[in-house]
Amino acid sequence: SVESSAPAEAPVEEVVEEAPVEEVVEEAPVEEVVEEAPVEETQAPVSVNTVIKKVAVINKTMGIRLNADASLPNWLNLSFLVIPLFILIGMVNTSSTQECGVKGILDVDRKSQQTVNCDGSPFEGTGVSSSTVNYVALGQQVYSGAAACAGCHGVNGGGGVGPAFIGGELYTTFPTCSDHAKWIQLGSAGWQSEIGPTYGAEDKVSIGGMPGFQGKLTEDELYAVVVFERVVFGGGQTEEVLSDCGLLEEEVEEEITTEAISSTP
Repeated sequence: SVESSAPAEAPVEEVVEEAPVEEVVEEAPVEEVVEEAPVEETQAPVSVNTVIKKVAVINKTMGIRLNADASLPNWLNLSFLVIPLFILIGMVNTSSTQECGVKGILDVDRKSQQTVNCDGSPFEGTGVSSSTVNYVALGQQVYSGAAACAGCHGVNGGGGVGPAFIGGELYTTFPTCSDHAKWIQLGSAGWQSEIGPTYGAEDKVSIGGMPGFQGKLTEDELYAVVVFERVVFGGGQTEEVLSDCGLLEEEVEEEITTEAISSTP
């Protein structure tokens, strides 16, 4: 038969496309880094009981109540009263000085601290020209500076911690320049040991406190202070004071004789 003579068709092979195989890469496990919050070290609060001892210090004289950590020594409490009292006395006495021109009293310029005449002009002194040293000017410098006399006796000699020089007090106590200079030289302690417990023309009892300036001032400086105090505060005349202190140099007039020389021819 025809059907049997027809060649048989070869079987068709089905091509199956293989799906691409996906390579599975195993990822390494990621370690999660967790930042730890800083741990604050907390110290247990230590309770400290501080006991402050406050002592009430009562100043009975001034009526002031103070709080202090401990009681102050009696001498320190006393110094709070004594020191301001001396300052107050010095201010009162200094302000109550004599008027310029009274009994020869000069003035001290408050700004320059220099001795001036009543009209404000510089004080040159009378009779000083005959001496090689201007003792009044030098004495003013020592009084306000090196010797620090103004700190106790006042800038204008009105007194303070130390006695006043104005109002005739200086000449009443020391009528002569020599006693005045000796007192400044020795001081109260030196005077007591060398001369006695009293000083001056009125035999005042020395209570101490006056320093001695022997070896601290030169002879010119020491006598310059004496002259300055006696002229400016005591009202003495400069020439008389210098003469009393042995400081006034006497002018010697040299007699010059001329001899006429005649020549004969």
